[in-house]
Amino acid sequence: MKNNYLFILLIVVILVIAGCSTSESDNILDKEKLVVGMELKYPPFETKDENGEPIGASVDLAYALGDYLDMDVEISDTPYPSLIPSLMSGEIDVIISSMTITPKRAEKVDFSDPYTTSQLMLLVYKDSKVKSYKDLNDPEVTIVSKTGTIGALWAQDNAPDATTVNVDEEATAVLEVAQGKGDVFIYDPLSIIRHHENYPDTTRAILEPLPNTQGWGVAMQKDQDELREEINNFLKEAKEDGTYDDIREKHLKDKIEEFKSYELDFFF
Repeated sequence: MKNNYLFILLIVVILVIAGCSTSESDNILDKEKLVVGMELKYPPFETKDENGEPIGASVDLAYALGDYLDMDVEISDTPYPSLIPSLMSGEIDVIISSMTITPKRAEKVDFSDPYTTSQLMLLVYKDSKVKSYKDLNDPEVTIVSKTGTIGALWAQDNAPDATTVNVDEEATAVLEVAQGKGDVFIYDPLSIIRHHENYPDTTRAILEPLPNTQGWGVAMQKDQDELREEINNFLKEAKEDGTYDDIREKHLKDKIEEFKSYELDFFF
């Protein structure tokens, strides 16, 4: 009996020690390397250079965050629909991938304060009946979206009566609208302006912000409160110490001028 008691006590002690070790290892800030997930298909924020290396405004922001946290940074090129599942499974530590903060996403992961004020706007087929986002919730309107993006989520929540088509690639969604196979593509203003300029004869850009959206946030696993506080502190400091200015000058200067030509405030 005494031996059985000692054996059970030993098991309990081992489990307690293992639990403490797991708890410590779960703290991202205890790691030497920060694995940042992003889909490298969205210039000038997240893309690759001619050598296949990550480059862009989000990439520089990620490296600046690593410097602030005194951690090495590894960029993990991850398909957009897989970003949140990869974060939840621990394959990546945070997401910095032009991801709009939404209530549904926030049910699964936590977000930092917004690091941009990006809104959603519309690319519309030239002959479509759509003149405003108020025209979207209509069975005769077809909304084409890239799977897993904020455009798809917004359509699901705000235009349930519309016909929705989700495709894997942004370029495919845009082409569907440019060819008149769909009415609308919903995305950020930077992309909408670019796609309209690529298809000026068959599309219209409706640069009217859609309601019920927030800016982009850094996503992290639930209950990483210390990490979230550190990231929020970093973002506040980066907006004041010249980090944002340097990123804008390096990657976004021409886009800022383009926004001015459309009488829009730039969002980064």
